[in-house]
Parts: sequence; C-alpha cells; structure tokens
Amino acid sequence: MSRSCYRYQAVGGAPDKSMCLVADEGTPAEVSFPLANEIEIGRDQPGRDAAGVLLIDDPTVSYRHCVLALLPDGRCTVRDLSRNGTRIDGRRLLPNIEVDIHPGQVLELGSAHRFVLAGKAPVADPENAEGRTVSATGTVIATVLVGDVRDYTVLVRKGPQAEVQRCVNRVFDVLAAAVARLGGTMKEHQGDAIFAFWEGDLRGSQAVAACAAALDLDRIAVELGSDSDVWSLRGLFLRMDWALATGPVRIDTLGGAHPTGLSMIGDAVPLAFRLEKFADEQTGRILACPVTCAMAKRKFVFRDLGERTPKGFDRPCRVFALESALGGGVT
Repeated sequence: MSRSCYRYQAVGGAPDKSMCLVADEGTPAEVSFPLANEIEIGRDQPGRDAAGVLLIDDPTVSYRHCVLALLPDGRCTVRDLSRNGTRIDGRRLLPNIEVDIHPGQVLELGSAHRFVLAGKAPVADPENAEGRTVSATGTVIATVLVGDVRDYTVLVRKGPQAEVQRCVNRVFDVLAAAVARLGGTMKEHQGDAIFAFWEGDLRGSQAVAACAAALDLDRIAVELGSDSDVWSLRGLFLRMDWALATGPVRIDTLGGAHPTGLSMIGDAVPLAFRLEKFADEQTGRILACPVTCAMAKRKFVFRDLGERTPKGFDRPCRVFALESALGGGVT
C-alpha cells in the first residue's frame, strides 16, 4: 500500500519506548505512526483534520473505523467502530468492545490495510492493588425484556441469507436506540433476539417502564416490518414476539478490571427467554410473568393466560398477555 494513502499528524510527543503502528512493514514504503496515548483510524475526506487521527484514503474504511488506546498499565487496546470490521491476526472483533492487542500482532481493516503493533510498553505489577476499584456487585430487582424474530429459521432458509442479516440488523439497530431512549439497558442483540433490562426495586417502577417500552418497541417493529427501506424481503414478513420477567438478578461486568460486557444471573433471565416461546396468534405478541403483572397492573391491561410450564423450569407459572396501557387501544 502506498504511503500516499495515509495522512497523520501526531498530537503531543510520544514517550520513550512508545508503541507505534507500522504499515507496509519490511517494504520500501514502510511507515510508522506513534501511539502516545490514543490514535483513531478513519477514512480520509477533503477538509478533514488529521490531528490525532490516522486517515486512510480508502472507501472501505469507515469515517471512524477503530480506536487504539495505550493505557496507564501498559496495555494497548483496540475498539472497532466500523461497518466492514477490524481484525487482529485475522480474528474479527466485536463492535464497541475493547480488545487487547500485543506487540507483533497484525491489525487489519478495510480492503487491504495491515498494521503491525511495534514497541515496548511498561508492564504493570499485577500484585499492586493500590487504587484498584472494589467491586460493588449486588442484587437488584430488574425487569428483563426479550424480543425475538418469529420463524427466524424460515426466513434464513427461504430468503437470501445476506439480505436477511442486513434486514434484521437494521431492525435491531433501531430497536436498540429505542431501548436507550426508553431508559433501558441493551445487554445484547445477536442472531434473532434482543435482550434488554430495566433496574429498580420492589416498588416496581422498572416493571412499569419496561412494559411501556415493550408496547412501544412492538409498535416500532410493526412499522419497520412494513418499511421496504428497512425490511426488503419480499414475501417474507417480520413478526416479533416479546416477553417480560421481573426478579432479583446479579449484574456484573465481564473482563475484570477492563470490562468488555455485562453478565446477568437470576431466574428472570431464562424465564423471559422461555416465556417468549409461548407467544402466538392466540396469546398476543407480548407476554409477562406474574411479578411483572403485579407491579404494573395499575398502569396496563393484562390478560390472564393461565398456568404454563416454561422449558427447564420445575413448576408451572401463570402467564399474562400485555395488551395495552390503561385507557389505550389493544395492541
């Protein structure tokens, strides 16, 4: 790759033994870019300032493609922000998750750009716990919301797989933004399901918020399914089912001192995933557990569906259909 495709202006001075990114290593075109604290990599465009940003003249590179950071403990991390992906030694990174990269490893992005991380950073003493954050992990009462694309395997089997993936991703991107707007936390969305939650206590405000969100998200999903710019699969329809479960859960971060995600343990999590499987044309699209119903029944209309035994549970539980807000129309 020619040096002319790169443009970079370092911000501040690089420390001794700093790390750097080396492009075209071992060739006459080899060039290094110092990593003093942080370096962003993105697509070059006319008028864009190159201060602190390694710009690449390539349309397969996103405007903000990835960020490398040199941390005080000497580690270097990469966070992917792109559409086409970022790879370390050929392994594609999950978006927006910080991943360690070590000297000698290869960073790949765009159609043909390879950088080797070079240099030596100070090594932190793992036995030195001074200044370490103490975990405050505890139990909270959360309402878990699961949304699942109905008959996803049929969609994958009958539709072009790449287009099915694009359509589902577009839908989930909109729903994830709506979850944040509605006060929830999106734990993950992958494959054919999204998983979000609202934290609270025994007073039940989280259940009320989650029920309101479920009705709103269901409405949004219906609208997206009729928008050909979003759901472009002709003859294949988007239908989503939802379930709400409330109970004590323990929430912690994955990755120890350098978090990369959330973990959640508690019966409400598997219960929400299992309740969603009961949804059909007779039950309605949004189901809820008894605790959710009890906490939110002063604000919403629920229909009692009787007792059912979720897969993996020892005893049946009562299941309710969430139909509308009080005073509102039936979904």
